Amino acid sequence: MAATKLELIDLDLTPGTELDMDVNLQEEFRSVVHGVVRLPDGNYAENAAVKLFVVDETTNNLIPIAFAFTDEFGQFLFGIENPSLKYKVKVFHYVPENPLPEGTTV
Repeated sequence: MAATKLELIDLDLTPGTELDMDVNLQEEFRSVVHGVVRLPDGNYAENAAVKLFVVDETTNNLIPIAFAFTDEFGQFLFGIENPSLKYKVKVFHYVPENPLPEGTTV
């Protein structure tokens, strides 16, 4: 199944406006990995580190290729250039027990 590129279009509407749109999407050959990280209590894990690895088929080693931090809704996204490779994702979330006061530098 072929995919199409996501198109983001800003809409500037006023009350009573009727908008007729014609959107032409371009074919997309890359893949995407996206998801949501949640804490054990079901809340979103904001600022979790999500690391993307490609698996070396010969050695089975993990080769890091990208990382992202989740947003306030626990969301992350990676673009995948070569979907025929094997990938793995690792997720890490840490909440300090005694956070430093705001404005403190180490």
